[in-house]
Amino acid sequence: MIRMKIIKGIGLPILAGLCLGGCASPPEHSAWPESRPLGANPHTAAPATREDGPTAPAPEPAGEPAGTLHLDEALAATLTRSPELEAFSYEVRAAEARILQANRLPNPKLGIEVEEFNRDGAGADSAEAGLVLKQQFQLGRKRYWRTRMAEVEGELAGWRYESKRLDIFTAARQRFLAVIAAQRKLELSRSSVELAEKAAQAVTTRVSAGKEPQLQAAKASAELEMARIVALEAENAMDVARRRLAALWGSETAMFDLAKGNFDTTLDTMPPLADLRPLLTRNPDLARWDAMQRLRATQISTAKAARVPDVTGAFGVQHYQEDDTSALAFGLSLPLPLFDRNRGAIEAARQSEDAAQATRAALELQLATQLVENHARLVVAHRRVEALRTKVVPTMAAAFEAAHDGYVEGKFGFLDMLDAQRSLFEVRTALVNAQVQYHTAISDLERLTGTPLDLITHTEGEDKS
Repeated sequence: MIRMKIIKGIGLPILAGLCLGGCASPPEHSAWPESRPLGANPHTAAPATREDGPTAPAPEPAGEPAGTLHLDEALAATLTRSPELEAFSYEVRAAEARILQANRLPNPKLGIEVEEFNRDGAGADSAEAGLVLKQQFQLGRKRYWRTRMAEVEGELAGWRYESKRLDIFTAARQRFLAVIAAQRKLELSRSSVELAEKAAQAVTTRVSAGKEPQLQAAKASAELEMARIVALEAENAMDVARRRLAALWGSETAMFDLAKGNFDTTLDTMPPLADLRPLLTRNPDLARWDAMQRLRATQISTAKAARVPDVTGAFGVQHYQEDDTSALAFGLSLPLPLFDRNRGAIEAARQSEDAAQATRAALELQLATQLVENHARLVVAHRRVEALRTKVVPTMAAAFEAAHDGYVEGKFGFLDMLDAQRSLFEVRTALVNAQVQYHTAISDLERLTGTPLDLITHTEGEDKS
């Protein structure tokens, strides 16, 4: 019978030491980058780091918005309930788990070796058995660079989360804005129906008095019906806008009744383009490339570290069956780097580093171009809003009143009144569209810079629409 022993007081401590060597403490690292100023408040913060694992559970989701919905409520519901954003948060948690795994040592290997079994037909009596424990020792700081690479990859996952957070934040603002605009257009369409009814009544009165032919009454009736169809379309458009907003926080239907916000607010002064340009560094899509360049540099160091051969240490106990004695055995082995010096991987990592630098430069130029375009859109939209609100809409409203009163008094024809009515509806709708363009340009600029512009003085415009 084969008998094997481990020398008491020597084998067990070494075995325990090699096994515990793979249980090193995890590195202190969080993959969550610092949130950009845009939307960084207690309602929209990323999940915090916890002590007993990679990350804490996500913040308690905000309740389903109901009743009158304000912008901050819509943003809070979106950022805490968004299914799309939640998926990105799990990606960051997975990256942090990979950091923990990358810091682990290779597991030791325990083996049994049997030699000279059945020598000269002696069966097991001639066998020499050994219990061998092997441990690989990685040289060249491989474990450090492996962990460092996982950390930077986790940081990149954090930047992807931050980019998606700002995308969702911007989408919520713009869809909230679309709901406000849809409500305004519904109000305008209903007001247009009232004006059309008022005009039809005036035409009917003049037709009854024999001052207008019956044909004018038919035209007025057709115009009223068209106004009602436009109102129905506006009502459907508002329902779609409400559903699109609710979809951001994972609801198929909108539970809120009314969206309320500062739709008529405009900036007192336009922010100079020169002041916005330095803020592009806060754009997470650009900031992540700093981490990408660190990743490429780490890949170069990892490839260089791979050139250093690893040492495998072995410790065992050999039992000799012939004289029933045991002896210790130990040894070291390492591969000879004669044919593979990992030069191809090193060169590939260097080329990837150059590519990352070129890509970052191209992205910076692209963002700068978008900044110029969005700033120009903001300036034009601001001027359009101010012109429509302070000059065009009041003028057209006064023109319609004059045309209506003049038609009742017989001073103007029906077509004059109808044209004034249509023009008033068109310019009021144009004002709503201009306000949408203005606030959309604001949100696009804030997404580009990762910074809110509400630190600049705002002025509340009088709602004359």
